[in-house]
This record gives sequence, structure tokens and C-alpha cells, in this order.
Amino acid sequence: MQRVNESNLGGRPRPTERIIQFGEGNFLRAFMDWKIDRMNEDCGSDYGVVIVRPIDGGVPISLNDSDGVYTVLSRGVGGDGQAASDARLIAAVRRELNAVKQWDDVLGLARNTDFVAVISNTTEAGIVYDASCRADQTPPTSFPAKVTRMLLERFNNCGEKDAPGFHFLPCELIDKNGNNLEKIVHQHATDWALGADFIGWLKSKNAFYNTLVDRIVPGFPRDEVESIEAELGYHDPLMVTAELFHFLVIEKRDDQPDLVLPMADKDAGTLIVPSADGYKERKVAILNGAHTGLCPLALISNTVSVKEAMDNGAASRFLDAMLGQEIIPYLSLPKEELAAFSAEVLRRFANPFILHRWHDISLNGLAKFHTRNLPRFEAAMAATGKPPRCMSLSIAAWLVFYTGDFAASGDLPPRDGDDVIALMQQIGAIKDKGGIAAMVSAFLENETIWGKNLASDDLVATVTQAYEFLTKSQNGEPFSLDRLDQWIA
Repeated sequence: MQRVNESNLGGRPRPTERIIQFGEGNFLRAFMDWKIDRMNEDCGSDYGVVIVRPIDGGVPISLNDSDGVYTVLSRGVGGDGQAASDARLIAAVRRELNAVKQWDDVLGLARNTDFVAVISNTTEAGIVYDASCRADQTPPTSFPAKVTRMLLERFNNCGEKDAPGFHFLPCELIDKNGNNLEKIVHQHATDWALGADFIGWLKSKNAFYNTLVDRIVPGFPRDEVESIEAELGYHDPLMVTAELFHFLVIEKRDDQPDLVLPMADKDAGTLIVPSADGYKERKVAILNGAHTGLCPLALISNTVSVKEAMDNGAASRFLDAMLGQEIIPYLSLPKEELAAFSAEVLRRFANPFILHRWHDISLNGLAKFHTRNLPRFEAAMAATGKPPRCMSLSIAAWLVFYTGDFAASGDLPPRDGDDVIALMQQIGAIKDKGGIAAMVSAFLENETIWGKNLASDDLVATVTQAYEFLTKSQNGEPFSLDRLDQWIA
């Protein structure tokens, strides 16, 4: 079977390269690129995407071998209660570059004034300040440093103070993602002594928009690919599945220009608003918080998919308890609205057409818990005077997962940076000498993981109890999701 390529588009136009995208992962391809592709068709716009792999490695398959063309398969239950499926070939992506191996080519994009926007999703760990980054690195290590160097290239080669800037739409799931990226870029500009003219241009000609993104994207349908490809009539190793639901909020402050991309013009699933705070808090705390809270428990019980977990009554009750007792009470929006959104999220998790694997969700799991769950964890603990029971079990489960103290650990290794994995191995080794409580204490005290020392007598005792609950076999059997009722009873 022939691999999908431009000929499968049936004559659909290929847009001009005008958007730089940092990140080649499933989410951006099934969300932002999919939306841009539909925008071009619905609005008659002309925005093509060049994808930049920000780090070496990753998926060993290149979009260049398919002319940038791939399939987004959107599936779920429609408003009429019937199964709905849409396979869309994406024409908007033109090619991809590797930032490590093709840095000069990436800088060439910055020199081309056809490019007007930059999209990114480098995970929660991507928008970070790294003081060791330098302008003369090829490329600088961090994503914000790469952006700063790219902006300098635009400034130096396209008219300096008169050079056109970029509109940035970061999609990382951190609070005020645009503001944070802008702040770090300015810090690098100061560190590198790039001068007042450059910094003034950076402020006046470039715009960093905060965003909220929401779509469940399980990724490649490995268990169904043969039947799907037989139906489509082509081979597509970069096919990506997604739910029907999609929601993008772009925050445009009064001091920012109108967005150059007409993304909201004919898309009910895209909003441009003065403040995204309420939407972001709701989504990150409830949808992402539910994923991150249940994820390690599913992994150590060798539960493969979100749908499989939702079919388990105990796991469903655990999520109900965590959301209802430990998350929703500590959010600012009306409780009725939050309860309705929570119910919708659980229905989306149970989508029978989506195979969303927990091991895929586990990428950078500790950083995700820190961003998504810890604020509500601390609020609940402050309000009640005791550790929230469900999220304490989740913390213990992340420790079990990262230290490999479960039966399926050989098949489910941690998916994180080498430095985080090495740190967790060091913490795990403490158990052999000092016992579980000593290991838990070291874990909760570690400011590299949590940004602060979380250890208190009550929390160490609760997480230690939870760790023992998760790792001690019952009737000779390892932990299963069925046992969650025992913990929340």
C-alpha cells in the first residue's frame, strides 16, 4: 500500500509557508494544524505550516516523506447520539525541519517575512528559563532561547526596528503561557546584551497571546491501523486520532493587536476573549487534573486506556470523589457550571471510539501533577487541615511508577527527561536503606520536583500509607483499580 502524499489531496491547494511550529507531536498536529487546515478551507486563507522539531530524536518518521500530508481521524458520539467519524487529510503542513541538525534552515525561516506566526507545544517543561543558554549555540538548548535567537535573526536581517514581528500562540499547558514565554525571551535578550533597540522592537512589533487548548488526542491508532488504512486506501504512519470535541481560547488583551490568523472567524470551537482565566482554570484543574490524578494508578494496575479505566466502577467513583471533594470546591467559577463541565469530561473519557493510552498521558507526569493538581491539593489541605485522600494516593502512585515498584514496570518505563528519571532512581534507592517513609519524605522534600518542600508529618504519613497500599499484594495479586473503593471508603 502506498504511503499517503500530496496526490491524495485530490487537487486541494497547498498554502504558502507562513507559520512556524515548534513541536511535531500528536496534539499540535490533531489540534492546531487541523484547525488551521479547516480555517484555510472555510475562510479562504493561505497559511501553511513548517514544523520544527525542537529537540533531536522523537518519532523516527518524517512528515517530509509524505509531502507533509497526514490524516486526522476525529471520532466520537455526535449530538444525535450516533457514532460519528471524520477522516481529514491535512494539507496545511508543508514540511518539517530538525532544529538540532538544521538550525541554519530554521534561522532562514526567521529571515523570511512571509512567516507571521509561531505556534508551540513543548510540554509543561518547555517554557523554562535556562541561564546557560547562549546566542551562539547552534541551537540554544531551551525553547525560549531558540525563540530569542530566531527573533534576533529576524531583527538583524529584516530591517531592525522596522522588521515585522511575530504573533506567538504557545499551547503549553501552563498558566499564562504567552506571558511566561515573553518574559523568558526578554530575560535572554537582557542576558545576551542584545541592546535597547532590539528589546524595544521585541515589545512593539511582537505579540505573545495566552491560550487555552482542549482536545483529547490519543495519537496513532496502532490497534486499528490495518482496518483503517484498508478503508482509506493508503498507508499513513503518522495518522492521529482525536475526539470530536475541540476548544481553543485565545486571550487578546486591549494592548495587543488583532490576531493575524482568522482562527475564530468560522470556528465555533475557537474563542478570542479579553481573559482566558476562567476557562483555563476549569480545564486544567478538571480535565487535565483528572487525567493526571488517575494516570499513575492506571499504569501500576496495567490498565491500558482511559476508556478501560472508565469502564471500571471503582476508578469512576475515585474520579468522582477527587473532582467533587478535592478539586471543584477550590475553583472560582460557579459550582453548577463546574459540575456540568466535570460530567462532560467524564463522558469524553468514556468515548468508545478513542483509545487514549495511559502510558502516552504519563509523559512528564511529575511536572504535570505540579502544574495541574498541586494548586488544588494545597488548597484542599489548607481548608481541611489534612491531606486530600485521593490526590495523596495519586502522589504515592507517581512515586511507585517512577521508581518501578510494580509488576509491569519493565513494559512501562517512566517517560521523562533523563535528569528527572535519574533523580527518581536516587530517591527510590533510599527505600532499601531507610524504608518507605524515608523515601517518601525525600520525595516530598525535593524542591526540584515540587518547587518547594511539601513534606509535613501528616502528608508523609498519608503518602507512606498510600504507597504501602499500592505495593502490597492482596491475596497474592498486585494492585488493581478495583481496590480504589477501599481507599476512598
